Amino acid sequence: MGVEIGGHVEKVNGKELTYSDFVQRYLLTNRPVILTGLMDDWRSCKDWVLDDGRPNLPFLSSHFGNSKVQVADCGSRDFTDQKRIEMSVSEFIEHWLELSLKDYNNISTKEDCGKSLLYLKDWHFVKEYPEYLAYTTPLVFSDDWLNLYLDHYHMHNDRDTYQERNDISCSDYRFVYMGAKGTWTPLHADVFRSYSWSANVCGKKQWHFLSPSQHHLVFDRYMKNSVYNIFEDVSEAKFPGFKKAIWLECTQEQNEIIFVPSGWYHQVHNLIDDLCGSMLDEKVLFFYKSFIPAHS
Repeated sequence: MGVEIGGHVEKVNGKELTYSDFVQRYLLTNRPVILTGLMDDWRSCKDWVLDDGRPNLPFLSSHFGNSKVQVADCGSRDFTDQKRIEMSVSEFIEHWLELSLKDYNNISTKEDCGKSLLYLKDWHFVKEYPEYLAYTTPLVFSDDWLNLYLDHYHMHNDRDTYQERNDISCSDYRFVYMGAKGTWTPLHADVFRSYSWSANVCGKKQWHFLSPSQHHLVFDRYMKNSVYNIFEDVSEAKFPGFKKAIWLECTQEQNEIIFVPSGWYHQVHNLIDDLCGSMLDEKVLFFYKSFIPAHS
């Protein structure tokens, strides 16, 4: 089933965008935007990428391979998300390299191919490797109140309690993602109706966005369950409004950052074979969003 595209996400030079410009043009209007030119000096863009643009998987495996991470099986659904399994980064990369050597013509069905694809998600890289400065937060995203709160939450100061609560799963909202061509993320809106920004260290991603004013169109008539995959055969009986939805589309290239506004549902696909769909993802909850104006 096709989706109706009503426009494309604007792409601007981030070096020419002041904080005030960003607030007025995108934050206050709650509009997505792609920013270029803000990743030139990032360590991750040098260490994690080979000269030919492919991800430097041996570097990632040798330096961070012991980390335990959550990996999504892109061919298996688990309620509203993909099935998750835990493995080490080195195990994930080994699987990726093995998959890249396979002859896809020998895979009998598209479903079999999908089940071969694993997508590393929600790796709390910054918390785990605080001394490795993988990136610099752009000025326009500096008001990160959600992570500021979590950084100073009391459980982080009590190491015993912290470990019991699993510091890898609940420490912050700064993530690294990695996946090969064909890996994807089902339709969703970000946690706590927060804003987020995601940077492509290498690879290419396709995004489809639905504005908050239309989010009811991807839910069932009881507003309990949403569409899982906008490109599958969506049941008109279960989701009667889906065909009316009008989407924004964009392709995020290497060294580009995308701003995801509050309440925008989105589905994301990695497009480049053998290239890392890696992202540094921060959840940004701007201060004034915490306030509800009083009625006069």
